[in-house]
Amino acid sequence: MNATLVLAPERTFDALSQALSAAGWVSLPQKSAPIIPGEPEHALFERGETRLAYSFNPVCQLRLLEVPLDIDHATVALLPVQNADDVRPWLMSADERTQLRGILAAAHLPRADLLAGVEKLTSHARASIVQAAQQSAAKMRAALEADGDARATAYAALKVLEGQLTPIIHALAKDTDGSLTAMLRPRPEDYARAFVPEIAEAARTAYEALWANPPRVSSTPSGSQLKLSIAPAGMLTEANELSRGFPGGYRAIAPLLDPHRVWVAWKLIPPGKDAGMAYDGLVWLDDRWTWFPKPYRALAGLVGAPGRS
Repeated sequence: MNATLVLAPERTFDALSQALSAAGWVSLPQKSAPIIPGEPEHALFERGETRLAYSFNPVCQLRLLEVPLDIDHATVALLPVQNADDVRPWLMSADERTQLRGILAAAHLPRADLLAGVEKLTSHARASIVQAAQQSAAKMRAALEADGDARATAYAALKVLEGQLTPIIHALAKDTDGSLTAMLRPRPEDYARAFVPEIAEAARTAYEALWANPPRVSSTPSGSQLKLSIAPAGMLTEANELSRGFPGGYRAIAPLLDPHRVWVAWKLIPPGKDAGMAYDGLVWLDDRWTWFPKPYRALAGLVGAPGRS
């Protein structure tokens, strides 16, 4: 499966090619001359057996790049990727070409706020703008409805995990000899499962040092309240209803986590208190829970390092 990235309109094709070349991507020969010299409407980049498909709309300066979902983060870090906050002003522009760029870009960023902006342009005076807005709005509504169904399924799955986690975490608070904690210690093969492959070995080095003095959950009084936060790593990149219970440091290191793994943060609040001890880093690895405490500290040295997002 692939994803389509919206790129900054001011980044020229030559500049993009040079950036991708630095990551080992080769630009394949183009089949036809572009309308605007040096700005091909279509291009392919190849590295090994993987390809990236580039497209450029010369009318509205829309640049898109189709990439595989498992593209390495080092490549993404080189790209001038635009998010919803970048695209929203395009929709509100007085310039029709910029509006069109926003409409076409929003189709690849299905968010409710962008959909509202696109729908406003369905009453535009120019027929071509109206048609583009109607088509993008329909595509966005379908994507948002599918996302809503997927979220409902995800919430149901998270409720099941919550039922599994509650007795485990309460037991950790009573683990006086450390035997239960030891069962959560990552195995050598776990690092490539919890983190993106290119940083797995660095994560292993960091956590083996941490586990030399095993983490522990402090004992809490009987009747303490457990507050759980559970989220797929892919949702930890931004503020949302699932990520809000996690420490803010997760935002920076989320791109280093396998996006499909479910992570857990929790608090144990003694009776009559408003606050308690906070913990995080439990990860579900298909068949068992593993504990990577405070990855935003363990992996801090990898954030922004060359070749990593």
